[in-house]
Amino acid sequence: MKKFFFTFIFLAFIGCSTIPKIKTENIIEPNSIQTNIPNNRTLIFSCKEWWKIYKDPILDKLVNFALEENEDLKIAKLNISKSDEAIKLADSTLGVSIDSSSNLKRERLGKNGMTPPPFGGKIITIGSLGLQGDYNIDIFSKLHSLAEEQKYRCEAIKLNSDWIELNITNRVAKLYFYWNYLQQEKKILLSQKDILSEIVSFNKKNVQIGNGINSDIWQSENELRNINSALKDNRLNIQLTLNNLNILTGNKHNKEIAELLNGKYSMADIILKEKVAIPSTISSDIIINRPDIKYYIMLIKGQEKHLESEKTNFYPQFSLTGQIGFEGITMDKILRRDSLLGFISPSIYLPIFHSGAITSKYKMAGDDLNIFIEEYNNAIITALNNIESELYKTKISCENLKTSDINLSVQTQILKENRERLTIGSISKLDYLLKELDWNNYKLSNKKELFNFSTQQLTLLNSLGGAYKIEK
Repeated sequence: MKKFFFTFIFLAFIGCSTIPKIKTENIIEPNSIQTNIPNNRTLIFSCKEWWKIYKDPILDKLVNFALEENEDLKIAKLNISKSDEAIKLADSTLGVSIDSSSNLKRERLGKNGMTPPPFGGKIITIGSLGLQGDYNIDIFSKLHSLAEEQKYRCEAIKLNSDWIELNITNRVAKLYFYWNYLQQEKKILLSQKDILSEIVSFNKKNVQIGNGINSDIWQSENELRNINSALKDNRLNIQLTLNNLNILTGNKHNKEIAELLNGKYSMADIILKEKVAIPSTISSDIIINRPDIKYYIMLIKGQEKHLESEKTNFYPQFSLTGQIGFEGITMDKILRRDSLLGFISPSIYLPIFHSGAITSKYKMAGDDLNIFIEEYNNAIITALNNIESELYKTKISCENLKTSDINLSVQTQILKENRERLTIGSISKLDYLLKELDWNNYKLSNKKELFNFSTQQLTLLNSLGGAYKIEK
């Protein structure tokens, strides 16, 4: 017993003495990145069902269609199911594996029990029935490390699915907001078309009575043609938006989507600018909420476990094999007590004969770990820059929208005064139509700024990995 113990210690020492050192790269901690601006404490962050902050039933239904039918999400769910089964498979290696076997064969024997030449000797039937078990003695936690690695990789796959879901739901929201804008644009363009048609008529009458020039007619007709061209583009963009929504929802809800967007419950006049809380700054620890950052963390933890399992290959590995069963001549003698046979056999694997291959695989696992760490560090830096950039763009877009709101308000007041002047006859109908056309241009510009702001909001939310809500 002592000899076996000391032999084991000696072999383990030989294995440990050849393990190379792996230098692990430093990991950037999110809280080590400073924004130098105090965080807004009145806001809370939510990464689940972020789209519900808009409280828009049409948007909710469109997103639900995408979550149910999107092909990329279906593939992601299948990968999650596959990884769950891989965990069960990895866990199964931790126990004893038992196999059953049976055998039946016929042999021709000579006088001395040897197999004779053809067509001679005695024919016998030999049958066997038994169980065989194998157990790997996981002294250095190789199998346990591999099982833990698979669990981390499964979590990484789930996080990757969350990232796919975030991008798809964000795209659905952008398309829906674009469709809302296109409805507003169509309404304004039709109003401009009516105004320009009336202006063309006035200009033609003025030319006929000698109170105008042909260039006025040509200019107004040119503007009218531009409006008609813009309306054609508007119809095309509406159809393309609808097509893209159908693609994102797997072409399974085309009729329902058309009814939602064109029905009486359409919220084309939705006010988006007050739905999302825009923080004054983003705390650096918010980066850790992004699914892609969590994904790399899981990859790093999984690779650390893989490196641990590769390290155990430098040590001796032990296993036990046992077998018990019945064996006898002719089937009626197999299950007799005197036919019961069995054995148990230990085995040992010594790594010293494959040290080169083991060392290379261990170093490769260490390199993979450092690759994951550097990818994580790069993702942290990219995420910070991306969030700060999108936050800055959102603030600028918000200011542009406020300026546009003021301009539209002023122009609305001017148009109101001109309508009063038209009523009392201090300006002509043609002059009023020109001012109304100008007001519609301001209105269309305001709708564009609102759409740009809502789209920029969504881009910010996508970079954050969720949305801020005002704490109640």
